[in-house]
Amino acid sequence: MSAHQSLLDDAARLVRTHNLTPQQKQLALYQRLEAALPRCHYSDAVAEAVESGLVHEMFEPALPFKPRYTVPDYAKALTRGSAFLELDPAEDLDDALHLLTILYQHVPSVTTYPVFLGHLDALLEPYVGGLSDDALYKKLRRFWQMIDRIVPDAFAHVNLGPQDSRVGRALLAIDAELAQSVPNLTFRFQPGVTPEDLLDQVARNIAHCNKPHVANHERIARDFDGEYANVSCFNSLPLGGGAHTLMRLNLRVSFALCDGSVVDYLANTLPRCVALMAEALEHRIRALVEETQFYRHDFLCQEGLLDPAKFTAMFGIYGTAELVNQLMAAAGKSGRYGLDEEATALGERIIAAYADAVNQLAMPHCLDNKVMLHAQSGISCDTEETAGTRIPIGEEPDPASYIRATARMHDYFQAGVSDILGFEPTIRQNPQALTRLIRGGFRLGMRVFTANLSDCDLVRVTGFLVKKSDIEQYRQQAERHQSTALGLEAVEVGQILSRQARVLNQEQHPSALW
Repeated sequence: MSAHQSLLDDAARLVRTHNLTPQQKQLALYQRLEAALPRCHYSDAVAEAVESGLVHEMFEPALPFKPRYTVPDYAKALTRGSAFLELDPAEDLDDALHLLTILYQHVPSVTTYPVFLGHLDALLEPYVGGLSDDALYKKLRRFWQMIDRIVPDAFAHVNLGPQDSRVGRALLAIDAELAQSVPNLTFRFQPGVTPEDLLDQVARNIAHCNKPHVANHERIARDFDGEYANVSCFNSLPLGGGAHTLMRLNLRVSFALCDGSVVDYLANTLPRCVALMAEALEHRIRALVEETQFYRHDFLCQEGLLDPAKFTAMFGIYGTAELVNQLMAAAGKSGRYGLDEEATALGERIIAAYADAVNQLAMPHCLDNKVMLHAQSGISCDTEETAGTRIPIGEEPDPASYIRATARMHDYFQAGVSDILGFEPTIRQNPQALTRLIRGGFRLGMRVFTANLSDCDLVRVTGFLVKKSDIEQYRQQAERHQSTALGLEAVEVGQILSRQARVLNQEQHPSALW
């Protein structure tokens, strides 16, 4: 069968699919055509690495015409307006919400929807004025529902904190009330800035609906001079910029390139893998910047919401646990990553070596001529690899032990890293245990704290959430969220519902945790 006929057959199949809305069919047709573009003209070595599964392109097109992730500086639009959209600067909260609602329709990303919706508490607080609490709640509640209805993709991300605000508290209350999968939400916590009772509210929200993520603001801000956003799947990126591309290296597959010893892996395999990834990343960056020229022509750049100089590229890794376990077995040792100190220390040694090698790369068209290391949080087709530097599903120890084992890895990943900690519903009886875990984990170096209570309808997939009820509906009929299909794949292929749900050890005794 010719490639042309295969494309036509796939298109016909898509338009007959019963559990896609017309809009989702249009998007699927576009993505299928995009995937049919001619392959990238990599060198033979990089093409072989892609074919073997060593290097994964994350389903980006051969000729990228938009960045993978954009992180607009929405504050500039609120204060300046937009000539392209013919919008005046915002004067009150209604203006601000109206402007953002329109602007979201014009922010590109790999998903076609925006992955960043703004630091909404900081953006909107100046426009609250003398509104009563009830009036503020009603306006923000409508806005929150609007996001879910017109940006139906759970990679779309709002940031709050670390400061206190009426808007931030109202949005946390609304998010708990509505328990939507969209928007995704991160609260940026900083001791001495975030009030104790606000962190308590965050913990109660987590216990209710598995949201929000909690980011170690003080730690992450150091890598970005304070100007960053948490977007999509645990990605930390420069505010006003973003990421040209994300490619990832399969560490499990990389084991086959060494003689089985740690010495050979670090001396030979690791540099070879870094060189292949660097060549692939540069190829894609140059195609976006120099050939399709997004940054020269898009109005977001022309109006200063995006700055080409603030874009980077993401060097992703995954399958850390599998690589470590392979190296341990080759040495005749039974220790497993995350459960055995020798194996976990080996994992850190490998990640530290990758971080050093990646930091030495010089990459054109990137902030400070650098790419950023990222612990990629997995996709639904990963059947043999564990996301990033996580402990494999089904092997997880209790949350405190999990944090002690893996928090050390977080320091190396400027562009983001994550662990998903599973809890039994009994944690709701003691939400203070969550705040102790957050504080203790951050003292040990965690960048982001993410919890998953086993009985919530909202369930973590990678960095995004889906509703179990939506997944069941999607098996039979159309469901409005674009990301629900990925959630179904993650349930059926990735076995995410098999994550260990744990009782926090000695949760009544905080001094015993750290």
